[in-house]
Amino acid sequence: MAGAMAAQACAAAGHKVILVEAGRVGQGGSGRATGLISSEACGSYRDLEARAGKRAARALFTMTEAAPRDLAAAVKRLGIKAGLELRDAVRLLPAGASDKLLQRELAARKEAGLSAAWMTPAMVQRQAALASAGAVKLPDWGFVDPYQLTLGFLKAAIKKGVKVYEKSRINKITFNRKTATAFLDGGAITTSNLIICIGEPTSLFKPLKRHLKHEDRYAVLTEPLSAAVRAELGQQAALLTDSEAPAHQLWFTADHRALFTGADQKRPADRLRDQTLVQRTGQLMYELTRLYPAISGAVPSFGWDVPLAHPVDEVLYAGAHRNFPHQWFAFGTSHDPARAFLASRIILRAVQGKPDRDDEHFSFARNL
Repeated sequence: MAGAMAAQACAAAGHKVILVEAGRVGQGGSGRATGLISSEACGSYRDLEARAGKRAARALFTMTEAAPRDLAAAVKRLGIKAGLELRDAVRLLPAGASDKLLQRELAARKEAGLSAAWMTPAMVQRQAALASAGAVKLPDWGFVDPYQLTLGFLKAAIKKGVKVYEKSRINKITFNRKTATAFLDGGAITTSNLIICIGEPTSLFKPLKRHLKHEDRYAVLTEPLSAAVRAELGQQAALLTDSEAPAHQLWFTADHRALFTGADQKRPADRLRDQTLVQRTGQLMYELTRLYPAISGAVPSFGWDVPLAHPVDEVLYAGAHRNFPHQWFAFGTSHDPARAFLASRIILRAVQGKPDRDDEHFSFARNL
């Protein structure tokens, strides 16, 4: 996803672009993503500010907050049909829980000039038909079909002259003072700007693996819900999430299904993957029906896992690394379309030699 976006951006800026994919475009993590869009750099602004300082935290959150709107504008401009919708997100506190930490988080975000608002238990009840201790409303979260989005940016890139080579695995990368060279089975590409947009570091970038933790996120999509069930689910006009770690997310699709994600865990061994998927799908359905008992009769139409490489500090990496000259990386987007788009634009500015002042906070050089 980030690679297609970066290819389109660089080609539109006048650069000659070759895009290589080890398998087929969109058949990996991007195609298996949930398509859910967030507008925050990480789950806690206060924790990030404590680690990185006010300037860095504000920059990281401000840029990430704008990313969904920038993505939506690009999708509209390019005519990409991927069902993109932006809505408010509601971060819920369970009934009976203390709201002190969430209120402090809200106050810190407001002081930093970020968009957030408190919702009383009565407001949550009216909107989501849920009992709660309150919630924080966050703007510009949403959903998009991740596969169609990836193909849409790829099509736009091809129109700008990008050459695409699938099933073209890079086996080795070398570099000198001026260029980097990527060696493939059928040849080599030498360039002053080698952009690496992959889900997680491969064996070519072993030193960078320590910056990320490798997990699987699980998702379940129900059958279409009946009108009688939907009548008990509130307005279904927001993306619902919670303050758990890891968080759950709930989205009601245009065809009246519930998309529920969470249950992140350390990636299981391959021999346990199918067994784990069945267990996690059942867990998610149980947690969903506890949230909305009316859904208890619905069955899951699909359950799947999404491979994630989370940055240890939760903030995506986009930029250079001093040990890999002439190379630009996008790691840790968690397959979030808005984060992928932000990473692609940071890389474009780097390639053009015109980085924004705050792009440095997304680089490997940051001290979080």
